[in-house]
Amino acid sequence: MRHMGRTLRCGAAIAAAAAFAVAGLAACSSGGTVQTLPSQAQTAGQEPSAGVSVQAAVSAAPTSTAAVLVLRAYAGYWAAQVKALDSGVVTGSGLQTYSVGPALSGAYTDSQRLNQAGLKMSGAPHNSPTVTGVSGATGSGGTQSATVQDCLDITDWHQIDQKTRQLRDPAHRLTRYRVTATARTVGGIWMISEVHDETGQSC
Repeated sequence: MRHMGRTLRCGAAIAAAAAFAVAGLAACSSGGTVQTLPSQAQTAGQEPSAGVSVQAAVSAAPTSTAAVLVLRAYAGYWAAQVKALDSGVVTGSGLQTYSVGPALSGAYTDSQRLNQAGLKMSGAPHNSPTVTGVSGATGSGGTQSATVQDCLDITDWHQIDQKTRQLRDPAHRLTRYRVTATARTVGGIWMISEVHDETGQSC
């Protein structure tokens, strides 16, 4: 996350999102490569649905299959975030299954900052992601990238003291703000590579 009174990188502490049912756990990319996001969830030891609400919208037909896969990866990423920031332990949360690069390293940083401050996250955020673009090669071995626009609602996601469990939210926190994420394929599997909070823009 990057906002939460700046205790975390994201607005309230990187969170999660999952719970949107997408038809078909396995789908074929436009290049014919079979991508099975469910296997990712099994590797992480969880399905992408950690009590977080996600309402997803898929963009135009030519990239609809890729968009569905991107949104599943995005949901898994946020579900893993919620798990990591609630437990204070990134290992085993599933973050390495759904994220790479800056998105993954940022999640580790957020978790460390919370732990150092004696805090954790409780509850879960609500997301409304939309894939706004998919680009790159679609053939075998081709790398693709995609952009996700989201409105993160942290109204029910709170910062609390690890020991007393007392509420420790910043005095003036923005409870709804825009998030822009970038996803890319790694070995044919979609993963979240960057997440940027636009904490100055309410949604």
